[in-house]
Amino acid sequence: MTAASKNPIGALIFGDTPPNKIADICKNLEDSGFSELWVAEDYFMLSGFASAALALNATRNIDVGIGAISGRVRHPAVTAMEAATLAGAYPGRFKLGIGHGVPAWTEQMDLKPKSFLKSFNECTTSVKRLLAGETLNEEGEYYSFSEVKLAHPAPDLDVLGAVVGPNSTDLCAEISDGIILSVLSGPKYVESVRENVGKIRSAKGLAPDFDIVTYVLASVGDDKAEVRAGLRGVAAFYLDAMGATKMTGVYGVNDQLQEMIDQGGAAVIEKDMPDEWMDWLTIGGTPEDCISSIRNLFDAGTTSIVLCLMPTSDIDTQIKRFSETVLPNI
Repeated sequence: MTAASKNPIGALIFGDTPPNKIADICKNLEDSGFSELWVAEDYFMLSGFASAALALNATRNIDVGIGAISGRVRHPAVTAMEAATLAGAYPGRFKLGIGHGVPAWTEQMDLKPKSFLKSFNECTTSVKRLLAGETLNEEGEYYSFSEVKLAHPAPDLDVLGAVVGPNSTDLCAEISDGIILSVLSGPKYVESVRENVGKIRSAKGLAPDFDIVTYVLASVGDDKAEVRAGLRGVAAFYLDAMGATKMTGVYGVNDQLQEMIDQGGAAVIEKDMPDEWMDWLTIGGTPEDCISSIRNLFDAGTTSIVLCLMPTSDIDTQIKRFSETVLPNI
């Protein structure tokens, strides 16, 4: 077994992973020195709770998180029950992430809320109250409860928010136990989130403890140019899908990005974006490049890094390379 990094570094199980491969990949991650793993619930691919159960059962000590479910696809009482079941079966090893859900997916299910903030607030606070052991009797705009109480509460379970917009991030700082930052979150953005969260929690009289989990597109190899070329198209896809946000705005490139999107989307972004964007968009290149990028994110205030290993079709090779050449040096 490879020695784990002293800082929390995990990896993501993508939705394109065949279900019968989840357990083996999770075992490999733990044996290779990763300190946590996260599973995606990208609709309509893999179930977050079922995947997390497979991961927890296949491993011994590694932390497992769901990052993240959409709060809209399950009633909060059902989400709390599912989460409490895993938390009770694997004490101290499970974390839950709740987000709005990708609008295109929630629209397919006719579940897109009129107010993302109200829906997120109702869902997250209800889940946390149920996990704490409360009995809920109330009628909300999105969710209602009549004598709902968990048989097996899990008051110590951390519930994180997976959000991007500034208003959602502010609300997350107030009602969640942490935040999951999307891919494209470079050090400057992480630092801005950390500072903003600190101000909000201090003003509200809340404890300063707050997880900042950062997802990053990642790949390591001997040839920096070759590795970056392999990541470039994936980064362009996410830039086009997410548009101009604060994640790119902190680098002063939103006008340039929007122009590329208007001119042809991901294909134009992949062709025209400056090479230096990849320095904060990804963890990619030689082991030395990856080590430097990881250290920059920890210095900016992230509490854990989740590597979105590319290409997903060759994840075992990337696990081996990171475990041998990067993790021992963090």
